[in-house]
Amino acid sequence: MKLLAIALSLSASLFGAVVEGEHSGEIQVVPVQRTPEPNEVETRFSFPSKGELKTEAPVKLQLRLEAYPLGFNSDFLRAREVRDSDEGQAMRIIVDDKEFFSINEAIDDISENEEIDFDQTLEATIPYKLSPGVHILRAFPVRSFGESLKGPNCFAATYFYFGTKEGGPTIDLSKPYLTYNEPDGQYKFGKPILVDFLLKNTQLSSDGYKVRLIIDNNDKRILTDWVPYYIYGLKKGSHTIKLELLNPQGHVIQPLFNDLQRTIVIK
Repeated sequence: MKLLAIALSLSASLFGAVVEGEHSGEIQVVPVQRTPEPNEVETRFSFPSKGELKTEAPVKLQLRLEAYPLGFNSDFLRAREVRDSDEGQAMRIIVDDKEFFSINEAIDDISENEEIDFDQTLEATIPYKLSPGVHILRAFPVRSFGESLKGPNCFAATYFYFGTKEGGPTIDLSKPYLTYNEPDGQYKFGKPILVDFLLKNTQLSSDGYKVRLIIDNNDKRILTDWVPYYIYGLKKGSHTIKLELLNPQGHVIQPLFNDLQRTIVIK
C-alpha cells in the first residue's frame, strides 16, 4: 500500500490528475513516466518489400534496427518494479492479429560508436501458416520488462501478399490505430502489472483522442496520456485486459486489428 500511495502521488504531480473511470476502488491504475530512450532509434522492414508477393512458405522477414542493442537487460528501476525478462531487450513482431513473436539477436551489426551509432540486421521466420492474400506486419522494440519505445521512428508497419496478389489491402494504415503491447502472459502476485500500447497517426489528450482500458469487462478507465500505466490490486487468477481507441466525441473507433484484448494469469 505504501508503494501504491507513492505512485499515486507521483502520478498526480506528473500528469495533473489520476486516471478516471468506472471502478470499484479495489483496482488502481496509475500513469508512470516513459523510460528514457535515445532519439536515434529506428525500425524499418527491408524484406519482404511493401506489396511484394511471396509464394513459398515459410516466409522470412528481415528488418533493420538502428541505435538499440538487443539481448541486454534494461538497466532501469522499472525492471525491478514489474516483471522482467531474462531474454533482454527485443524486437516484437506482429503478423495480422496474431500473437507477437520476438527477436533478441541480430545477425550482424555495424558500429561506429559503441554507445549509440550502430545498425543491425534482424531476421526471422513467420511461425504461422498464412492464408492466401494480403498480410500486415508490425514491429517495434521493447525493453526487457516489456515497455515499448515510442519515438517517431521506432514503430514500423508494412504489408505483403502470400500465394496470390488479387485485391488490395483492406486495412488503411494511414488511419489512427492502436497496437496492444502489455500486459501479456503470466505474472507473480504482488507486483504492479504494466499496461503499454502504441499509437499511430494520432495523439492522446483530455479533449481529443483517448484510450479506454477495460479490466475484467467492468472496470473502465479513460487514459489521456500516451505513457505506460501500472495496474495495482488484481487478485490471483485470470483477468481480461482490453483497450479501445476513442475519438474526441468519446465513440469507439472501429479497430484496424482485432487483437486489443488479452487474458493474463496472476499466480
